Amino acid sequence: MANKAYKSEAMDFIKTLLEKPGNHEQQMKLRSTWWDKGFIDQDEQRTNSESNIKPQAYVYFSYPTNK
Repeated sequence: MANKAYKSEAMDFIKTLLEKPGNHEQQMKLRSTWWDKGFIDQDEQRTNSESNIKPQAYVYFSYPTNK
C-alpha cells in the first residue's frame, strides 16, 4: 500500500508555485497563446496548403540553372 503522507519535492514545488498570487491568470494567458485557437475553416486551410510552393529536395545548396 502506498504511503499517502509522503510528499515529493516536486509536488511541494508545484503546490507552492500554484499558490502564488496572480499565477493562475498568467497560466491561463499563456495557455491561450499556445493552445486555445479559434475555428479553422477547412476550405481556407486546403487553399493555403495547395498554394504552398514545394521546396527543392536539397535546400542547403542549389546549382545555378541556365535557362
